[in-house]
Amino acid sequence: MPKRRPATQKYHDRVAGRYDDIYDDAYWAWHDRITWEHIRGFLPKRVDARVLDLGCGTGKWGLKLLESGYAVTFVDISGQMLDQARGRVAGTSWQRRADFVQADLMDLSTLPDATFELAVAMGEPIGCCDSPPAALSQVRRLLSPDGRLVATFDNRLACIDHYLQAGDAAELEAFLRSGRTQWLTRERAERFTIHTYSPAQLRQLLEKIGFECVDMIGKTVLPMRMHRERLADAREARQWAEIERGLHRVEAALGRCAHLQVAARRA
Repeated sequence: MPKRRPATQKYHDRVAGRYDDIYDDAYWAWHDRITWEHIRGFLPKRVDARVLDLGCGTGKWGLKLLESGYAVTFVDISGQMLDQARGRVAGTSWQRRADFVQADLMDLSTLPDATFELAVAMGEPIGCCDSPPAALSQVRRLLSPDGRLVATFDNRLACIDHYLQAGDAAELEAFLRSGRTQWLTRERAERFTIHTYSPAQLRQLLEKIGFECVDMIGKTVLPMRMHRERLADAREARQWAEIERGLHRVEAALGRCAHLQVAARRA
């Protein structure tokens, strides 16, 4: 009997072919530049280092890592997403430095221990696992002794408005206790749990697993998603990005942000 696909796999298999189109506008280009700027500060110094792109999707960040000279292992639960990533790498001069592994982040047993100097996990794949602590333990096992993780997580505080708009105080109270919400896709069979964290809770989680949190930014303090038209002009977009850089490490400002991007070192 074939194994049932998890809901997160079903959803990402279905949207893989049009996933990049969903995130193709001036806002996401601006957002991606901020994301990469942060990742770039934690790239390995050795150009021959091995790195991981966890929950790689269509390979956006893995491609940037390949361009930077590293050997990249692309990992995703969705075979369709991995096919998209393979297609983007195929025929490039970097193809020989790319590996592709279909796996749930809860079980990375096919990958070697203490091998990778950097793991990136963009798009909240760790928070979408059944157990983020278990997934983080798997990631820590794969990292070299001073290996780094750069990952994004959903900010629990940013979800409050959704429950308030629904007008159900009991649901909001339950959410604030558990931190669990759902990805509200059209197909019920594709809905999966998302684990959310406040900044303090995220630091505590990382420390519990054996990571040292070395940096955290919010994405984004400026609500430019609601002001996309202001990013159409490149000069103006740079001005807004400069303001964002001055805000996104301010602890009090993190509560405004939908996502938290953290850099952590294997302790």
